[in-house]
Amino acid sequence: MQAFDYEAVTGTGKTSRGTIMATSARAARRDLRAKGLTPLSMSQSQMRQSAESNKSVTGRVKTKFLTQATRQLAILIRADTPVVDALQVTALQFDGLPMKTSLLGIRSHVLEGRRLSEAMSTDPKNYSKLYRSMVASGENSGQLGAVLERLADDLESAQKTRRKIIGATVYPIVLSFVALAVIIILMVMVVPKVVEQFSGFNQELPKLTLATIALSEWLQKNGIFLALIVTALFATGYHSLKIENVRRRFDNLMLKIPFIGRLSRDMNAARFSRTMSGLISSGTPVLQSMLAAKNTIKNLVMREAIEQVIEQVRGGSSVGGALKKTTVFPPLMVHMVASGETSGDLGQMFSISAEYMEGEFDSSTTIVLNLLEPLIIILLGGVVLLIVAAIFLPILRLNTLAY
Repeated sequence: MQAFDYEAVTGTGKTSRGTIMATSARAARRDLRAKGLTPLSMSQSQMRQSAESNKSVTGRVKTKFLTQATRQLAILIRADTPVVDALQVTALQFDGLPMKTSLLGIRSHVLEGRRLSEAMSTDPKNYSKLYRSMVASGENSGQLGAVLERLADDLESAQKTRRKIIGATVYPIVLSFVALAVIIILMVMVVPKVVEQFSGFNQELPKLTLATIALSEWLQKNGIFLALIVTALFATGYHSLKIENVRRRFDNLMLKIPFIGRLSRDMNAARFSRTMSGLISSGTPVLQSMLAAKNTIKNLVMREAIEQVIEQVRGGSSVGGALKKTTVFPPLMVHMVASGETSGDLGQMFSISAEYMEGEFDSSTTIVLNLLEPLIIILLGGVVLLIVAAIFLPILRLNTLAY
């Protein structure tokens, strides 16, 4: 099959342009006439040629490009642009990027008669099951443009939350590693040089100095082994978290830690609520929405709780009542969901819950970052001060004895 761009005249005399799949140009003209169109011109699709020339530009699509493409598709489709043409125009915005190759591939499948959600299933690494479920719900409800716009909003919100999480975790970790590196350099490289000067002292060294020298000598002898042990522990812990039972215990522990547990609970609940809001508002049934949205929850304990909720809702329970029984979701979210069921506006209540919990997460992480930075700096300064004091105390004592 080949793609051909055509210009034709309809039975009413209007000009029609588009793309058609056929085995040859002659077959394409025949198919157009069968549809009541009179071909004026026809050529091999430039977009198919572009796709063939861009096959080497493959790989995973970055989230920011997927968000931009989703927004562009939403605008075009809401303006009554055919899906095939919307994919074509959107692909042109990402020249030389994997996003273009992906869109062109999807366009080819749509030209063959597949629905957009079905075409996206051929590229699962770039379009998640949740993404495809929302697109399918938009197609079923006839509100594809509105659903894509909501998807773009959700992707932007997820990016914002991801950046916040990275800022809340990476910066303190990097600062801590820098502080640790400074201390190790002082203990392994600076202290031994100074200790050589103490060998000529015929005086008893202060306890702080003796302790610093002993620690320095221990690090010189066992530092490499210590680093290997720490690395092995981290690697073991990382791989152990892939074991379901270990991950469940770890996630359960995380939920019980003061403050950190609340942050983890709010972040996962917000993610779930945001997705539920999008799916329900686009016309997806509640059960189907929960089956798709549960995959956005990273905490295994909370994800299994949602699976229990799904089973209870299947049995006739309300969503709010089933959520309340799990005891792992924020009370505000449970209350809002119950209110939404009563008022018949469940999607909106999930959206309000998501916005509130995202706001709480943002304010909490901002406070933590503002406190953590000076705390680490003070801790580093205190340790360096102790090392400097251990070095200078013998010198000061010697000067005192000299007088």
